Amino acid sequence: MPDEILRFENVWYGNDVVQDHVDNISFALGKGEGLVLSGPEGSGKNQIMGLIMAKYLPRSGQIYYEGANLRLQQDEEIERLRFSIGYVTQTAGLINNLSVMENIILPLRYHTDMKDDALFAAAEFWIDRYELRHKIKARPVALSDSENIRTALIRALIVEPRLLLLDMVFDGLCPLASRRILELVFEDIKARQIAHIISTYYPRVFESRQLKFMLLYRGEVVFDGQIADLNTADNVFLAQYRNFATKGAMQAFNGAV
Repeated sequence: MPDEILRFENVWYGNDVVQDHVDNISFALGKGEGLVLSGPEGSGKNQIMGLIMAKYLPRSGQIYYEGANLRLQQDEEIERLRFSIGYVTQTAGLINNLSVMENIILPLRYHTDMKDDALFAAAEFWIDRYELRHKIKARPVALSDSENIRTALIRALIVEPRLLLLDMVFDGLCPLASRRILELVFEDIKARQIAHIISTYYPRVFESRQLKFMLLYRGEVVFDGQIADLNTADNVFLAQYRNFATKGAMQAFNGAV
């Protein structure tokens, strides 16, 4: 694939402590391409995100980031890799005793030699774009859910990532706020050709977009196609999930038999 950013080749991961696992996962993403991961709780979405960030290594199979096999990288190389990935979670992960501005510039302070004037100028562009000027000095406790997420998104985008991971980010937001954030994020993704992976319980939110789509269940891929296939593909798992039916091929509760 030209301009390939990320590749999973027959990746397996699990451990004896947690039940969640991934079994034989394969996919590839090029520059600017996007993938939606969906499935019920315990399906393996979080494990895939953790594997990309090299929080742990697969038991078997290979993961390549920009052509480099993660299994063969040293700690310093892994840290450089992580800096090139924007990772946003549903909880935002902001530091409570820092302001919006301080949270946003934190990765640049740690990983670059930029002076304060340059740091603040870079942050202010994104703060204005995501409409947070009125909260620039506020700490996370004073922010709404969408303000926390917007701050975390700016912190991820300001490092000019080559890959953006959005882990359940939109699932708990007000629908209007979520739609506006999505408009902004996809404009920025397109302009900068950022590869992106979005995990969600609600894939319909993205069905108008040009995205790959994988439905997971208990660590396995049960549907692999395009998000446009969501309403038309003949697949028993997909048919159940798109209607949120509690009876069918998938159990509602992780671990149920």
